[in-house]
Amino acid sequence: MSVLTQASQLGFTDVKTIKYSDFAETVSGTAETISLFTVPKDSIVERVGYYLVTNFDGASSSDLTVAIGDSVDPNGYVAETIIHEDATEVSSAVNSGAYFNDGTTANTVNGKVWDGASDTTMTAVFDPTGDSLTDFTAGEIRVFAKIIDLSKDI
Repeated sequence: MSVLTQASQLGFTDVKTIKYSDFAETVSGTAETISLFTVPKDSIVERVGYYLVTNFDGASSSDLTVAIGDSVDPNGYVAETIIHEDATEVSSAVNSGAYFNDGTTANTVNGKVWDGASDTTMTAVFDPTGDSLTDFTAGEIRVFAKIIDLSKDI
């Protein structure tokens, strides 16, 4: 069964896999933002999560975090989380960002309505410690999202 087929059965509409070999940032300790999905104007994002297929690791790296959000809030969908071999990596997370936290509960089930003037892009920010991202030799993460375009006819 394909990853996308399995993701759709679980209620996700989009999936993207990012491997260590996809990184382009060569400066040690410098974060890289990778585009994930387009969030159309007048859409609701009900669910965002990741699964760490393989822990990230590199010769001199001591830590790597990922946050999933957009240009308004880089931690909006999934709060910054450790995904590195030598740290206490978190193998999966869902809806832990500010967009899903209303300040009174840990997880708001309503989702995030994108009502901006135009489409936006969901992004993942990878932030390393002790190495550049291109020095990583292992790692794979799968990001899932459920994005519903409210302006489309059913």
